[in-house]
Amino acid sequence: MKISNELRVGIIGIVTIAVLIWGINYLKGRNIFSTNYTLYTFYPESGGLESSSPVLINGMKIGYIEDLQLRTNELPPIRVVLKIENQYTIGEGSVAELISADLLGTKAIRIVTSGKQALMQDQDTIAGLVEPDLISSLQTALFPILDKANLLASSLDSLSRQMENILSQDALSQIIDNLADLTYSLKSSLGTGGSLNESFRNLESFTGILDEEKDEMASLIGNLNSISESLNRAGLDSLSAEMTSTFTQLNMVMEQLNSGKGTAGKLLYSDSLYSSINVLVDDLDSLVTDLKENPKDYVQISVFEKKKK
Repeated sequence: MKISNELRVGIIGIVTIAVLIWGINYLKGRNIFSTNYTLYTFYPESGGLESSSPVLINGMKIGYIEDLQLRTNELPPIRVVLKIENQYTIGEGSVAELISADLLGTKAIRIVTSGKQALMQDQDTIAGLVEPDLISSLQTALFPILDKANLLASSLDSLSRQMENILSQDALSQIIDNLADLTYSLKSSLGTGGSLNESFRNLESFTGILDEEKDEMASLIGNLNSISESLNRAGLDSLSAEMTSTFTQLNMVMEQLNSGKGTAGKLLYSDSLYSSINVLVDDLDSLVTDLKENPKDYVQISVFEKKKK
């Protein structure tokens, strides 16, 4: 059978177009000869994600991004369509994490499996999560450091101004004069007859005396220890108990006096005793007055003996 040139050209064209379509899809990460199922996920922003970006599990490609849609009136606004090859199963509760696939910021979706036995089916929705990229992480870490660096620069600038003021000609001259006066004062104090020199000499003399009298001090400490032991053996505990008993008895006597009980208490608080003493004092006063006025009624003095009447 003879094939015409037109048929040959047609066959070659069809094959070329098929290869071209397959090559374009292959370059986009799609395999037109494999069967897929569809999953949906949602993100607050795309972050540079594109159609044909890979879908990964444990670093292995299991699918690709078929489409991204912007929903202006819904939240989250970015709807992503995932195509997963049928040979790979994803358990329910898994998460589609938007990540940076390399240092250049190429985006991909990583499936973090849940490990559940129940599997997601075609047209199901998988939860979306955005992982901070390297630039965002660096910004988050560097911004506080930059703020601290700005504060440090301001502090250094203020310090440099203060140092400049301190090191000005007048201030520097004053500092040098003060240092010179201090040096002269120290030199005078440490010289012969100076206060510090005399203090050091007195301290040296005192330490020498302590060194010479160390035996006597040791003996004194020993005597103090002996006195303490003697006092302990002298029965201080029994003496303390006796004093406590004496104070207790004194307290009892004071309580009886205050309450008016007993002889002493009655003497202190009895009104009759006070009245009797007042009457006695009045009688004594009357007797002394009468004695002064009529002494002859009580005492008779005669040089010559008189006859008794």
